[in-house]
Amino acid sequence: MGIPLTATMAQNQTRAQANARATQESANHGATTLETQETGKDPGYLLYVYNILNLPHYVEQPPIFPRFYIPPCPADDKFSYTLLPAFVKVPFTKPGTTEMYYKSEDGRKAATSLMNPMAFPSTDWNAQVQKWETGDQFGNNLNMFGCWWSLKAPDDPELTKEIKIFKDRWMKTAQELIAAAETLNAQGNRKDISPLMHFAMDYMGLQAPWHMASVHRVACPNCGELVNEGIAYHKNAFGDRCILDWEKAYQAGAVKLEDVPAEKRWWSEPSTEEELEPARAQANSAPAPTRRGRPRKS
Repeated sequence: MGIPLTATMAQNQTRAQANARATQESANHGATTLETQETGKDPGYLLYVYNILNLPHYVEQPPIFPRFYIPPCPADDKFSYTLLPAFVKVPFTKPGTTEMYYKSEDGRKAATSLMNPMAFPSTDWNAQVQKWETGDQFGNNLNMFGCWWSLKAPDDPELTKEIKIFKDRWMKTAQELIAAAETLNAQGNRKDISPLMHFAMDYMGLQAPWHMASVHRVACPNCGELVNEGIAYHKNAFGDRCILDWEKAYQAGAVKLEDVPAEKRWWSEPSTEEELEPARAQANSAPAPTRRGRPRKS
């Protein structure tokens, strides 16, 4: 007599339950599991994180980025950069256990979070150039300090447009920092003038009673007189204004836009939502100190 069909079904159910328990047990105790991910195919691109200032940054966003380092831009270079993958692995804990598993996430989302947490979780490049109410996130918005992520490689000619956008963005930040420092100085509160405010003064080639530094004197390439290294302009022995860096001289308010030669006026068109105004700081723009570290070429 054959085995009844109901007995066969019961036997199969018992085996299925046993197999399910074994699978769950192995997963809970660290057995290797395979997971379908969107990273199986090479996306064909990398993410570049650029920096145009001689200012390093460390971003702490654990557990994915316990300490992400963005190198400073060397004095004689236009930018520095580091790389991020097209996808990053995000860790998760298995429910009811201490075991970890990982899921992949679009690297652009991670890059946006590193550059400006207020723009997270966008994967849109343009989120980096939008206006954000910074509040207590001022120091965390690295887009304001000449950093951004890009899909453009260092040798891509189109990268020049992005460099211009974030250079203009930094110039606006520098003006705000200098204005804030002038206010602190007027209040007799120099102890709260931050290193970033001094950095902005150095970058703009400005000096003020609250920002004095030792300087290195060099021969002016235009008139041959000895001047402080790194200045944007000076007055020569004849009382004429000698311009060394037209962009910085304009940003400092020393010259009007119409005075700048056309071939030197590449930055004049606004590249962000509002045009930058010349600096209004009450700083004396004649002598300027050497930047901390090697002098930076524009």
